[in-house]
Amino acid sequence: MSSRLLWIWVGVLVCCAFAGCGPRPAAIHGEKPKPDVAFKPQEMTDALHAVIAADRAAYAKLVLQRLHDAAALESGENWRESAMLPLHADLLKTASQAVQQPGAEFHYVLRSLEPINPANRPQTETERKGLEFVRDHSGKPFYAEELLGGRRYFTAVYADRAQVGLCAECHNRHPKSPRTNYRTGDVMGAIVVRVPLEF
Repeated sequence: MSSRLLWIWVGVLVCCAFAGCGPRPAAIHGEKPKPDVAFKPQEMTDALHAVIAADRAAYAKLVLQRLHDAAALESGENWRESAMLPLHADLLKTASQAVQQPGAEFHYVLRSLEPINPANRPQTETERKGLEFVRDHSGKPFYAEELLGGRRYFTAVYADRAQVGLCAECHNRHPKSPRTNYRTGDVMGAIVVRVPLEF
């Protein structure tokens, strides 16, 4: 191989190695520049749900159930009123509102087809379809895209189950509950997680 051909070959390799280091071409007028990292909305909603679900399960098992058991042993009085503790649905709502205050781009909420609080009914067609899907397909989440307020969102719906017997018992006894036959493990509603697809 001649030295001239060798230098051309080395030059091609150097150009290929540093091709990504030069200035980026300007975006076409009116187009948004492409992000450097591919955004995977399903992975993001799955990760957010994993944290939310773990917190809810831990609170139900480590706080609510223990307090209930202790109160039942001691006096049989209404354990929740005596302890003045929020239920885990209240905790989720408060935490979700706190996340939104600094302007988080994602949002999560608790919904149900049979809610005690009417404000927790599905608010969009996507939520309704998602709730029906997770109720009918054990263990499978529901994913969709929806347009809200002129912005596209990736919406994920995950089944929310009665973590402990106390969850089912509380819903079954509540005077405003539309259903009174829940058992541990039953789907009681869903956690809806949304992340924007447009920033």
